Amino acid sequence: MAVAILKDTHELLRERIKELREEIDANKDDIRDAAAHGDLSENAEYDSAKEKQSMLHYKLNQLQMYMNVEIFDEGDINTDVVSFGTHVKIKNKKNGEVQEYNLVGPAEYELENYPEVMTYTSPLAKALMGKEVGETAEIKKPDKHLEFEVLEIESVLQSE
Repeated sequence: MAVAILKDTHELLRERIKELREEIDANKDDIRDAAAHGDLSENAEYDSAKEKQSMLHYKLNQLQMYMNVEIFDEGDINTDVVSFGTHVKIKNKKNGEVQEYNLVGPAEYELENYPEVMTYTSPLAKALMGKEVGETAEIKKPDKHLEFEVLEIESVLQSE
């Protein structure tokens, strides 16, 4: 699957990037002001401002990598089967425990835009992908065998 992102997450991402750019610009002023205090080798204020600038640029770069992605809107989410952008309710067939997850991508996870997030790259999500209500997803590991029945599938955008 190509990198995908939900439309509302993309909009949130654009806002966060704008805020980070504004914070970077403000921090440049802090660096300049701290540098004006003299000797940079013993200037904790300058070192702190430079370190903050580095962290802000790192965050900005992380978020910008999610900008060139496939954007999913409500109509793009297939709720006939478990897929990207679906909210699923599953039951562990061994212990009967029912769990709910929002199958989304790394950007939604990174931005904490949805509760009960499971990225589509996780082993359970990979096992669930393409399953219909009533079908069983299996995860086989050398030390255990897990089975989950799909109980419900709806759009993440509807379950908010």
